[in-house]
Formats: sequence, structure tokens, C-alpha cells
Amino acid sequence: MRLNKFLAHAGVASRRKCDEIIASGKVKINDEICTNFSFRVTDEDCVRVKGEIINLKNEKVVYLFNKPKGVISSVTDDRNRTTVMDYLPNEERLFPIGRLDRDTTGVLLISNDGELANKLTHPRYEIEKVYTASTYTDITKNNLQKLKNGIQLEDGTIARGKIFFLRKSGKKYFWMITLKEGKKREVKRIITAIGSKVVDLHRESFAGLSLGNLKVGKYRRLKKSEIPKV
Repeated sequence: MRLNKFLAHAGVASRRKCDEIIASGKVKINDEICTNFSFRVTDEDCVRVKGEIINLKNEKVVYLFNKPKGVISSVTDDRNRTTVMDYLPNEERLFPIGRLDRDTTGVLLISNDGELANKLTHPRYEIEKVYTASTYTDITKNNLQKLKNGIQLEDGTIARGKIFFLRKSGKKYFWMITLKEGKKREVKRIITAIGSKVVDLHRESFAGLSLGNLKVGKYRRLKKSEIPKV
């Protein structure tokens, strides 16, 4: 779709006004100023007007967000605490896909695609999630092996996954945990069940998506080719 038509269909302004906006250099395509009215916008392109991401109405979008510590993974909060939506574009119907605890950092996907969200969070699809966690106490090799075979959590459910020792730095032990089920507060409950307690928790990747160079509190729109196929 031509750039001026794309902007008009997205509700930015009339076609003629969109031409003026483009000519003024206020439009960026993939972070580069574009003054070509006839530029062909594809699903792979990120279009911004005056810094704001523009999407077609009813278009399915997915953002990769590097969640900071102390931020709530919800659309709103009845206690007026900062939520992930305070960092994202002001678009209708966006919501987090799954949740990270307030004190957990790292990869969080935010979208308007309910079907994708359901698939990425449903246990039967076994979507892989990779975390790094720190503790103040060591965990025995025997207890590490228990997670692979399945350990019982405090509510009687069984959790399975993989946990590996990474390093010790100062007083902290660092671990990598890979899970495919997605129980609530699962990593913290697992660490507790094998005799330790989480100090810091960071999600390294979700559904094969990692942060790369994305800074804390920043987001980027996923290209169509990057969106997980479930």
C-alpha cells in the first residue's frame, strides 16, 4: 500500500494532509525519514509519524518489550502503579501476553492478537521460556535433577523443566531455567521447592524471542516474519 494511502487508512489525516505530513519529513519508515508518497508499505515496515507508531485499524501487531523492575504486567492498576502500558504506544486493545511479576525483568510480548496470546500461554503448546535467576544459597545436583523428572509444588501440581548452574558472583549463585508450561510464579515456586529462594529473576527469551540490544523500558514492533508460529 502506498505510504500516503496507508496513513490515511490508519486515520492520521486526509490523503491531502498526509501528503503534507510526508513532505515535511515527519514520517519515518524503519527509523529513516521518508518523503516519498509512493513508498510501498509492507507488513515488515515500522511506520512512525512524529515518533508515534502508526498501524492500520484492526491490524494485528506484536511488540517485544524489555520490562523494567517494579512495573506491573497489566493494562491498568487500581493502585495507580506504573504498568507496562505506560511504556507502549497509545493504541486500543493492546495487552500483555502472559505476565511477569512486578520484580521480574526481561522479555514480555504485548499485542492486540487474542488468538496468538491464547496459544502462547496455553500449556499444551509447550512454548519455551528461558530465565536467569540468582539465589544466595547453592542448589545440590540432586535437586537440580529433580526438576527434569518433575517436582511437586506447594499446591500439589507438578513442574518440569531444566535448570543449570551458570556462575557464582560475590554472594550470589546464578542459574538458567528453561520451562514449557507457564504456571503462575513458576520459577520462584520451583526454586523454593528445591530448597532455595530467588533474589533476582530475568526472562531471557520467550517463544524463541530474545531482547538483543533492546534497552530496559524500550520496545520494538516485531516484523511479521518474527511473530511466533503456533
